[in-house]
Amino acid sequence: MTTLSITLRDEDGHFIENAVQSGSYLTQSEVVATALELLKSHEELRLIRRERLKKEIQKGIDELDRGETVEFTAADIQRLGRERLASAEPR
Repeated sequence: MTTLSITLRDEDGHFIENAVQSGSYLTQSEVVATALELLKSHEELRLIRRERLKKEIQKGIDELDRGETVEFTAADIQRLGRERLASAEPR
């Protein structure tokens, strides 16, 4: 196990203390470990999304290279947007 000495903002230190005092966590280390696990998950998801985006961009580039294009105007985009809004369910 690694021991680190870190400096936290006051509000973050209070947050950790409150999490332990509430009984949600047994120790400060448990709070930080949980936060790190969430950060790791967030970073993994961000990388997955980035890779998907890169694949979609490459797909578009490949389609352009093959001449698979569709021409449209700003008016076309506005019309399609309005159609989508009109067909969307009310909130």
